[in-house]
Amino acid sequence: MKRLLMILGLALLVGGIFPAAAQSEPLRVVATTTIIADVARQVGGDYVTVDALVPPNSDVHAFQPTPADVVKVAQADVVLVNGAGLEAFLGGLLENVAGVAPVVVSDGVNMLPFGDHEHDEAETTEEEEHLGLLGDEGVCEDVHHADESPDADGHDHGSCDPHVWTDPANVMIWAENIAVAFAAADPAHATEYEDNAVAYEAELETLDSDVRDILAGVPQDRRVLVTNHEFMSYFAHTFGFEVVGVVLPGGSTLAEPTPQDLAALIQTIQAENIPAIFIEASSSSTLADVVAGETGVAVVTSLYSGSLSDADGPASTYLDYMRYNAQTIADALGG
Repeated sequence: MKRLLMILGLALLVGGIFPAAAQSEPLRVVATTTIIADVARQVGGDYVTVDALVPPNSDVHAFQPTPADVVKVAQADVVLVNGAGLEAFLGGLLENVAGVAPVVVSDGVNMLPFGDHEHDEAETTEEEEHLGLLGDEGVCEDVHHADESPDADGHDHGSCDPHVWTDPANVMIWAENIAVAFAAADPAHATEYEDNAVAYEAELETLDSDVRDILAGVPQDRRVLVTNHEFMSYFAHTFGFEVVGVVLPGGSTLAEPTPQDLAALIQTIQAENIPAIFIEASSSSTLADVVAGETGVAVVTSLYSGSLSDADGPASTYLDYMRYNAQTIADALGG
């Protein structure tokens, strides 16, 4: 007993002289999509743990959060969202979580309106910063907040196209915004976050060059895209393509085309001599198959849009996602 008391006393003495080093907990980060989550991991490194609300191989437009997702958001130090109406589910989720102010990672991106594939080069305004990605006055009007949903028919009339990540230059802006958000939540590692963002931006520059190389063999007259829904406008603008039609009107997979919509698409495909319709891996190809039956075009059902693949899939990171989609498009269009 005396020996035990001596050991305990010595331990207390040593502990008083040499206190244990404080354990630094990683930032708890919740991202709405797997793509945002992947970029957050590149910027945060060992100083963050990141969960994505929308699982891999899923449709962000159709996602419905669970009570467990509400808990994740409530316990997070940082919540990262795309904004511009992409996350229609956020309104109901945030109603159940008081005091959470999501970080809009696309803040500062020059937005495209739906149906317009030309970039607006105007600077964003102070109002845009709060609403998350409005275009300049007269451009992308009536944009939804980050937590609002599209109209019942799936259209975002006059609003900004939120699918900004199909241009790597916009993901560079994501990286910068995420580094700033992490530094604000964890100032002790601000330098590391900034360094990681700079290093990742260099990888994104290489990615941009690689995608251009992959697509270089696609003839100019075949650089036309018909997709399931409108999610490739930024890709088209950046890499020299044109989106000439979509199966589902507007920017949501929840939209339903009218017979007139499908008839117009069939006419476009025949007039433009379109070789393929590109469908997301997470979506049904039923309507595209109907159009293909009338036109004889191929239906490519393996593009990724709003989410990554599983870890063992072909698009498990954003870098892989972009290279895979580019190669799929090049193969289908003759590159």
